[in-house]
Amino acid sequence: MFSVSSCPRCNGGMFKLVTQEPQGSRFKINFIQCSSCNTPVGVTDFFDTSTQLEKQEESIKKLDSRLSNIAHTLSQIVHFLNQRR
Repeated sequence: MFSVSSCPRCNGGMFKLVTQEPQGSRFKINFIQCSSCNTPVGVTDFFDTSTQLEKQEESIKKLDSRLSNIAHTLSQIVHFLNQRR
């Protein structure tokens, strides 16, 4: 069994996400508001943290791959130089 969320002001059961930049703030916030009376019932971050982490992880993987390629190339150069001695 589950419970249905309702607005504490009007008992409405429908909600919407509203993005605002509070006065004096340098960032945006997502407010969860009642669709009927616009009473805020929650707040979430504007940026989705998990999405940002996934993007950073992908960037790190790409950098790791590039560094591995550079290390391999340097190893080949060292090997070639050692053969010339």
